[in-house]
Amino acid sequence: MFIHKKAILFFLLSSFLLLSACSNDVTSDMNEKTDTSKTAQTTIETEELKANIENEEWVIVDTRSNDAFNGWALDGVERGGHIKGAVDFSASWLLVETDKKEEKLTEVLKSKGITADKKVVLYDANGKDAQAVSEYLKSEGFKNIYQYDVKEWAANKDLPLESYPNYEMLVPATWVNDLAANNNDGNPYKIFEVSWGEEAPDYKKGHIPGAVHINTDEVEEGPVWNRLKDKELEKFALNNGITVDTTVVLYGSDSMPAFRAAVILKYMGVKDVRVLNGGYASWQAAGYEVEKEENSKESVASFGDVVPANPEYIIDLPEAKEILANSDTSTLVDIRSWDEYIGKISGYDYIEAKGRPAGAIWGHAGSDSSNLEDFRSIDNTMRNGSEIFAMWEKDGINPDNELSFYCGTGWRAAEVLFYADVLGLENISLYDGGWNEWSMDPSNPVEKGEPNKN
Repeated sequence: MFIHKKAILFFLLSSFLLLSACSNDVTSDMNEKTDTSKTAQTTIETEELKANIENEEWVIVDTRSNDAFNGWALDGVERGGHIKGAVDFSASWLLVETDKKEEKLTEVLKSKGITADKKVVLYDANGKDAQAVSEYLKSEGFKNIYQYDVKEWAANKDLPLESYPNYEMLVPATWVNDLAANNNDGNPYKIFEVSWGEEAPDYKKGHIPGAVHINTDEVEEGPVWNRLKDKELEKFALNNGITVDTTVVLYGSDSMPAFRAAVILKYMGVKDVRVLNGGYASWQAAGYEVEKEENSKESVASFGDVVPANPEYIIDLPEAKEILANSDTSTLVDIRSWDEYIGKISGYDYIEAKGRPAGAIWGHAGSDSSNLEDFRSIDNTMRNGSEIFAMWEKDGINPDNELSFYCGTGWRAAEVLFYADVLGLENISLYDGGWNEWSMDPSNPVEKGEPNKN
């Protein structure tokens, strides 16, 4: 449907150009029509925008990349972050190839309050993103559309911009490209593609130049699929050339394994751990060079600290029980699908038991154990933090409490822990064993069904 509408717009524009060449009278008539259409899509001044930010009849939309929304100063803005109160609808979402795309985009508009009855302000910093979204909205019947250059807002330090406290943990493809081009200013750095298995099919099809493959078996082992013992993790770091002072960039075609490795590295004590926001697809979308040559691991002699240097970042079964026992100030957050949480399914072919640790609160996840749609935008970048907090508030999760996230074996929960860290939450951790470990001991209390919220 979307392509069809754009084709219609192109046809109308072509017809307009043909008619405008016929006569001055026709040209004059068409110009009047063009002027009329501009009243429905025009620029807006900073003062008018500022005056209507809290007006319920208006909606302010950031059309830039998720990275810019999170806090990165991109496209020449003096300050990064988004206008307070703005929602996000990135122009890049219009280019994503996915099933039921039109249906998903319509759902996104509705969920963010971007409706045709409101005055819609679209802002960007490159003069392209807002225009692309404007064309899409007009094809959906929107009339009152305004455009704004956010560089004007960012240049005035008296006007607030919101950035996530640790937004730099999630990096754009441009940052990774610059890191390699500048050799990290002479400081040690590593780029890793993370996925399961030694065969590494995604890595071999193409990867970021200089990247080395990490097999998730290098950091975890069955049958519980907890992280390796600390001494073995230290050997993993040395084998991959990682020290506490190495800037480590992780990514994958599926980002979940990268987040799993990132959380383990932070637990170990690596000070600068980054994940490519949106995964390998964001690198490809940026049009950067792709390499197929396999790069070998380069080892180092010393990690530079005792492992783990950040032990509170990942907890085990005894600590998880303590969290459940202190429910007034701490929460064990279930990052699994609803059907897994209520015990309808286990979610895994190798986990037989169904249910949840008694007292755990559902924190959302996705459709199944391989997906995390509730925490990702349509292009698999991190979801708007305000929406994550609103989702948790609805289910009774207080971000001021001590929060420990778990899933089946740690992958989904690791990604959500990383996002919580990006958003600036403190006193947060991963319960590594998750439902797999909890369900192995029949003496551990289990609940099934929908929770009683009375």
